[in-house]
Amino acid sequence: MNGTSVFVPKPKLARFNFRHYISPMSTVELLNHVKTLPSRERRKFVTAVLAMESTPPSRRSPKTKRVKWPDVEARAKRIFGDRMLPNLVLLERREEAH
Repeated sequence: MNGTSVFVPKPKLARFNFRHYISPMSTVELLNHVKTLPSRERRKFVTAVLAMESTPPSRRSPKTKRVKWPDVEARAKRIFGDRMLPNLVLLERREEAH
């Protein structure tokens, strides 16, 4: 060899556990690596990605709780009763027009 050639390792698909997967690689870098794969490996990669998409989403973890939002309308009725308050935004717009 003439000494100017550079060895570039061919990217390989690795099997990994998704729960412990952390990638320092950006999406663009990943796609560039996928482009360099042989067509058979590329098809396997795409099939695996599509299989991940078609799996049903997991159920919610029992840790999450539903948020109970306050009833704003009922609170306003308790505070103000049946009184109708003027819409201050509309009043200000009318004043600006004159």
